[in-house]
Amino acid sequence: MRKCFYIDIIKNYSMKNIFVIATLFILLIFAACAKKTTPTQTAAEPPKPKATNFVTDVQPLIQAKCSPCHLPSKGGFKTSFETYAAAQKYAAAMVVRIEKNPGESGFMPFKQTKLSAEEITVFKKWVSDGALEK
Repeated sequence: MRKCFYIDIIKNYSMKNIFVIATLFILLIFAACAKKTTPTQTAAEPPKPKATNFVTDVQPLIQAKCSPCHLPSKGGFKTSFETYAAAQKYAAAMVVRIEKNPGESGFMPFKQTKLSAEEITVFKKWVSDGALEK
């Protein structure tokens, strides 16, 4: 009767050696099956904050705070800020004037209360973002 080949192998190797070989074999299988990632994969960048623009951010403030002086359609007689083209030319000057305190020469809005810090920030951000229309 013939002996089994595997029984001879088991007799020649200790259980410790068999365990080490089996563990290495299993690790080799896991390594071969593992999903490989490329070094070019990076975490997504956080979204950039939305730029301030004339139509959605600045124009509503002009209509609420600079009327009637700078809106001819509401009886204004000073420089018109009704359109983007008109307001964009004076964007930096508007920021300088709205930052002034009442009583100072060139203060805007003339004969009204000073704009809030948040409202001034909208104008400043609009200018720093490039005085965009939309």
